[in-house]
Amino acid sequence: ACTRFAARTPLLANMVEGGKTPLHDAAWLQARGFRIAIFPGGTVRAVAHTLQGYYASLRSHGSTVPWRERMLDFDGLNALIGTPALLAQGKQYEG
Repeated sequence: ACTRFAARTPLLANMVEGGKTPLHDAAWLQARGFRIAIFPGGTVRAVAHTLQGYYASLRSHGSTVPWRERMLDFDGLNALIGTPALLAQGKQYEG
């Protein structure tokens, strides 16, 4: 398919962990003629795997302390999502 169509139209590779198509990295796919590669469910599978460990630890320890180094703290999360900038922008609407 790549040999026949790649010169005429952008080909998309849909990489799904555990799917029927073997997983390949973007460089391998590009070398075969694919111009677009998507990994649409990778984030949810990674998050689900992480949550399994997090909740098992929370249940076992009754605390998030063992996970502190693998988590953002309150300020870290706010910095990531831009809370300080949003609050500063909101000040223009005060009083």
